[in-house]
Amino acid sequence: MILFLKPYFEIKPWAGDDLCKIYDCPNKSGEAWIISGFKNKSSIVINGKYKGQTLRHIWMKHPELFGNFPDKEFPLLVKLISAKDNLSIQVHPNDDYALKTKNSLGKFECWYILPETKTNQITIGVNAKSSSEMRDIINRGLVEEFLINKQIEKDDLIVVEPGTVHAIRGGTFLLEVQESSDITYRLYDFNREPRRELHIDDSLNVIDFNNSKNRIYKFKEQDTFKNSHFNMYKLRVNGITKYENKGFELFYILSGEGTVNGSVIKKGDSFILTADSEKFVFDGNLEMMAVIPKPKDKGRLRMRKVALITGLTNQDGYYLTKLLLEKNYEVHGIIQSKSQISSKYIAQFIDNENFFTHIGDLTDASNLNRIIESVKPDEIYHLASQSHVDVSFDMPEYTTEVNSLGTLRLLDAIKASEIRTKLFSLSSPYMFSGKIYPQNEETVLEPKSPYAVTKVYAYQMGKCYRENYNLFVTNGICYNHESPMRDESFVAMKIVSYAKMIRSGKKKVLELGNLDARREWGHAIDYAYAMWLTLQQDKPNDYVISTGEAYTVREFAEKVYAKIGIAIDWIGNGLDEKGVDLKTGETLIVVSKKYIRLNDADVLVGNSQKFVEDTGYNFKHDLDKMIDSLLEE
Repeated sequence: MILFLKPYFEIKPWAGDDLCKIYDCPNKSGEAWIISGFKNKSSIVINGKYKGQTLRHIWMKHPELFGNFPDKEFPLLVKLISAKDNLSIQVHPNDDYALKTKNSLGKFECWYILPETKTNQITIGVNAKSSSEMRDIINRGLVEEFLINKQIEKDDLIVVEPGTVHAIRGGTFLLEVQESSDITYRLYDFNREPRRELHIDDSLNVIDFNNSKNRIYKFKEQDTFKNSHFNMYKLRVNGITKYENKGFELFYILSGEGTVNGSVIKKGDSFILTADSEKFVFDGNLEMMAVIPKPKDKGRLRMRKVALITGLTNQDGYYLTKLLLEKNYEVHGIIQSKSQISSKYIAQFIDNENFFTHIGDLTDASNLNRIIESVKPDEIYHLASQSHVDVSFDMPEYTTEVNSLGTLRLLDAIKASEIRTKLFSLSSPYMFSGKIYPQNEETVLEPKSPYAVTKVYAYQMGKCYRENYNLFVTNGICYNHESPMRDESFVAMKIVSYAKMIRSGKKKVLELGNLDARREWGHAIDYAYAMWLTLQQDKPNDYVISTGEAYTVREFAEKVYAKIGIAIDWIGNGLDEKGVDLKTGETLIVVSKKYIRLNDADVLVGNSQKFVEDTGYNFKHDLDKMIDSLLEE
């Protein structure tokens, strides 16, 4: 397949008129982004089944056209630059600095000088030995005196390594090939009005004062320029030429006219030969520049996956963060305020160079959009919710806002970003009535509380976006799981907390609700690993994640108290039932009406056969091990 592209034009104060001689473009167009996958600055496909779609969209939605290239973003940006006046004196960061400061690629670029160029000079380098010397030069207003200007002519290739001070001079017309980055630090702007922002500190941080490489090459026909980001070569066609592409390739017509697979091409045209076809036929008299991108994954930068976690400060957020950092992920978490960073659990990760936090909230769509665009996560773990069934009866509107609409906002943010990411959305067994058990992925959904209703909405909306927008959305119906991070608002930790008080000599009566409710209680460590496993699958799916072992609240309490040496004897029925110490007869547990839910699920026990078959995972903690871990804390 051939994707012919319409450029995106950038208006610049220094613009020349060369672009408007080739294209129908706006006045003062200084740059034509002829092959671009940038958000809001993407090239547009003008032919075939994808006509009218952006290159960015096609890159995200049809990776097979690009040989399943591993980079998340389109890897390169190809421009034409026409300059009437000098551009500012600039420098670009390398990948390491850009990743650390902007969560972006750095910028390696090269310039091919076109015949229309009217100048014979380019600025490439500076006569300074250190950042302190350079700062002194700037403060004294002597930058122009220390710049290194080189002689150039048509067909020269100028290589601009990150850290190189440089500027395109007025009268230049060139083809630029670069990493897909828009980060530029302006060092000096010739004191022009209106004044533009300078980036002195960032510039001094990234300038390579020891870079003495030869940066200008005579680029002849059939030459190939190779670097770690791409291979670039000129291709000359005279008559019929059969061509076999090497994955997917980017082309710009330097001169001449002809055809490719019967489609007319001429000077100024740009197109991509996709990876799903191997053989193409050129005909005519043509000179072209061809570029073959190289995956970033071959370098250190893309070897590390990036994860984003909502609900960072809950137990699942903690255990997932710990797991992902151990697996060499770069982990980003959303918190509601800076004060949450000081929580004893999250504080453990603050000094880790691969851990980052972002202020945000599921109620703010624009904030979610910004975070996702900035982080560009490979995986998103959506754990944030109003998770208390009892609270949902008192606050149904808030529960809906967070659980239902919050999930919708997140899905919309992913869809709008067009980033290739995988989403795990934490769902709940309370979507089931509990009348049919064990529950699996096919069990009918019968929510009995406002909380359960909101989780059904989020679950179904995830499936909707997966099916209609081809998003990678996996719903994980995770049954009860506990850890020392849980507080007493959850019944398991409440029971454990009272048992620990008795063990320490404090006598206090435990109040519970429905003792006959049957639930599972797994360990959060196992569930965090299970969540991660779901996103390592090739296809998204819905999974019941459960131990498959259910106990009544009464049985759970018995097991916990037995661990501290107390046997519980149950006396009475209904609201009059109580648990007493078998040895002393002392009342330790009573039933309280205030903890009886308006409408409760009967038996919540899952069948995780599908999950086990797909992932091969078996839980490491049984109920006894889980209770022991809670009592140890």
